[in-house]
Amino acid sequence: MEKYKILFLHAGAELYGADKILLEIVENIDRKTFEPIVILPEDGPLVSKIREAGVEVSVLPYPILRRKFFNVRGIGNYIVSYIRFSRRLKKIVNKENIKLVHVNTTAVLEGVWLKLFTKAKIVWHVHEIIMKPKFIYKLICFLIQHFSDQAVAVSDATKQRLIDSGIVDKMKVITIHNGISKDYPQNEPDYVRKSLSIPPDAVVIGMVGRVNAWKGQGDFLDAVDPILRRNQNVHALLVGSAYQGEEAYEQKLFDKVASLDTKQRIHICPFTEQIADYYAAFNIFVLPSIQPDPFPTVVLEAMSNSLPVVAYDHGGASEMILDNETGYLCLPLGATKLSQKLDLLVGDSSLRVKMGKKANIRQEKFFSLSQFVERFTQVYVSLIS
Repeated sequence: MEKYKILFLHAGAELYGADKILLEIVENIDRKTFEPIVILPEDGPLVSKIREAGVEVSVLPYPILRRKFFNVRGIGNYIVSYIRFSRRLKKIVNKENIKLVHVNTTAVLEGVWLKLFTKAKIVWHVHEIIMKPKFIYKLICFLIQHFSDQAVAVSDATKQRLIDSGIVDKMKVITIHNGISKDYPQNEPDYVRKSLSIPPDAVVIGMVGRVNAWKGQGDFLDAVDPILRRNQNVHALLVGSAYQGEEAYEQKLFDKVASLDTKQRIHICPFTEQIADYYAAFNIFVLPSIQPDPFPTVVLEAMSNSLPVVAYDHGGASEMILDNETGYLCLPLGATKLSQKLDLLVGDSSLRVKMGKKANIRQEKFFSLSQFVERFTQVYVSLIS
């Protein structure tokens, strides 16, 4: 039986949300039917993970749409690089007889070129809710509508944002909620607490996320600081790093922590592949993204680790968390409300356990890896068979 070759293009090579979701797909699609080939724009931990899965992966520095290009010189550099590397990708698609290209994130525009100049079908996997600049939002929607065969949104909120543009037809885009595996590499359960001198009986409020302008680390600190002031046995733990070139966001975070009287019980750790060790150290998980987060993988990971989750009520979090059942959803940008909900969980260990168990059951039922891979398989087969 002939295998169908699928080329996967992505915006990076780290191990944050969209990176992990790409890895889940290429690791788990049926290798008897599909032959995945991955090309990434840079080297990083994702490369070795894909190779470990027995999947062909190479690095080709095609340009990714980033804010650094939003100036006259940047646009010129982007266009030159885009044409150069898109031509190389076209040659690969034709030479390898690739039937389908899975474009992972809207920051990868090379799929447009491949739609125009190859016979491959294009699946555009949308992981973003673009709020501004408006011109980029409209442009991306136009490209998705006219240069993809199927758009797949990670959440209903993401899908609706595309449709609200008035450009993307509702028949063009479907929602497939992400799923995750439970196979986390982990050290002994108390590894993180011991390394950070956090007492075994302390309550740890945790957050995992890219350090940037909108993930909400500032709101996290605003919410936990009053709790730390009142409770000597509570610690806060932030895990994450900034994009290269955006380290100023990290410095701003460090400076804010340094200004707090509770700084001795606030721990900031860089992102690590051993993220399961940190979930094991948490009692409560918080995601206070100040812009709608399309479908944050970290919330799924927290749920799978039986943690209650407190988040702002917008984006994909609203579809993942059952308010008052698996955690709490708070009015966006209300750190005081976040703090109040966290206080309830800090003071009631049985409530934490009860909500955490329900979160775990919900993740397994609605956001499993098997349903995620099966639905993508259906999309692939419908386009190439």
